[in-house]
Amino acid sequence: MHKLLKYLLRFAMPMNIVDGDGGGGSGGGAMSTDSFAEMLAGPAEDGQPDADPDPQSGDPDQDPSGEPDPDADPDADPDANPDPDADPAPDPDGQPEKDPVEAFLELEINGEKVKLTADEAKNGYLRQQDYTQKAQRLAQERQEWNAHVARQAAEVQQFSHEIGQLQSIDAALREYGQVDWDGLRESDPVSYGIHMADYNRAQTERGNIERAIVNKQQTLTAAQQQAKEQAFAQQAQEAQAHMATLVPGFGKEHIAEMKAIGLKAGFTEAELAQVADKRMLEVLYKATQYDKQKTTTQQAIKKVSALPTKASKPAPTAKPAAQLHIEKQTRRLEQTGSAKDFAALLGMTKR
Repeated sequence: MHKLLKYLLRFAMPMNIVDGDGGGGSGGGAMSTDSFAEMLAGPAEDGQPDADPDPQSGDPDQDPSGEPDPDADPDADPDANPDPDADPAPDPDGQPEKDPVEAFLELEINGEKVKLTADEAKNGYLRQQDYTQKAQRLAQERQEWNAHVARQAAEVQQFSHEIGQLQSIDAALREYGQVDWDGLRESDPVSYGIHMADYNRAQTERGNIERAIVNKQQTLTAAQQQAKEQAFAQQAQEAQAHMATLVPGFGKEHIAEMKAIGLKAGFTEAELAQVADKRMLEVLYKATQYDKQKTTTQQAIKKVSALPTKASKPAPTAKPAAQLHIEKQTRRLEQTGSAKDFAALLGMTKR
């Protein structure tokens, strides 16, 4: 501090100040820069001069004694800056930090303001998406169905128009059938040629219309058959999946057993080949299981009936009451040995 003030005073103070210690004293002469700097700086604490601060080195917050801080971490980097992304220090009171308040989204629905959480808004969006997809799929199916109905209506209208043309041509041909062509040729050859050309043209047109109707009928029949086969295949596939769920390992062996039980019940092979209803297949499978259980029960009964039977011991015959009395009296005589019991036993045997 003393040197810094001396340095500053040399350039900033227009006073009668001389450099060094010379000329100073109580005699009132010129004051030196050292004396003036000491006067401004004041007395140093504990009689020790201030340390010389070097503006290009050292830490202004460092202990002036130069001794290390006993509480400082020896491995810590003094130049390291604190990480702004690091977790904050724990609360010294030991209380856990409170969760931030959940954010709400305020919307106006049907004129009413409602608050939704993020989860509620997400679930509502997913439901709306699912509804939108189903509505779009339904609209597409309805459009396809309307187009199918329109095609069918156009085909029916075309059929009706062609059948009407065919009926008109048939009526004209019937009229031509009543013409005396030979007489007309002799009487009016020109008219004969005109009417004969119309007649031939009507026959040709009728043949074309008839072939067109037959072709359309065949195409329609083929389309109906194809649609029927596709529906049957889809139904059979659904039935197969149902049986696979109902019966683990469902396969050809089960199908053969179901076919056998169906033939046994009176169905024909052609009828069984058209069975694709999962309910009918389930009934046939349960019938096979019942038939197996019935056969197993009958076989068990036959095995049990074929086993040899053991001769039963005859039931012991009950002894007469008199003999029981004699045996009882005999045991009594063996215990007492008295003449009275002996006399009673003799009396029983004499009876």
